[in-house]
Amino acid sequence: MMDKKVLGVLAAVTLSIGVAAPASAATAPGYDLLTMGHGTKTLGIAYVDNNYSGSRIEFRGESCNSDKEDIPDYQFPLPEKYRWTISSVQNLTASCQMGLRNRNGDRLLVGSEPQLGSWNDQTVTVQFS
Repeated sequence: MMDKKVLGVLAAVTLSIGVAAPASAATAPGYDLLTMGHGTKTLGIAYVDNNYSGSRIEFRGESCNSDKEDIPDYQFPLPEKYRWTISSVQNLTASCQMGLRNRNGDRLLVGSEPQLGSWNDQTVTVQFS
């Protein structure tokens, strides 16, 4: 039997290290989670599959301040791995408009879209203004 002093030290070490949290469904095996930008808010999320599923990219920032729709407050060119793979998106903030740009520079304003129709797998840049 361990003495009380050893048990006390073990308890203190365990509390200071903490316990690992279980993996969530958002980072389930086989799916990637990429975070782009800095800030305290998730402005929006882009998914590689329809219906808000599959690997995803979370776009972070603060409030949008631009009064000009064509000048974004935040612009996120997608990493090569995610260009031409986006199939659904969610705009999570009322203070920003979420826009998608394709390789031709065309722009589509979106909200929460479980499917992107003709814009499926066309996005190269995500913007918030």
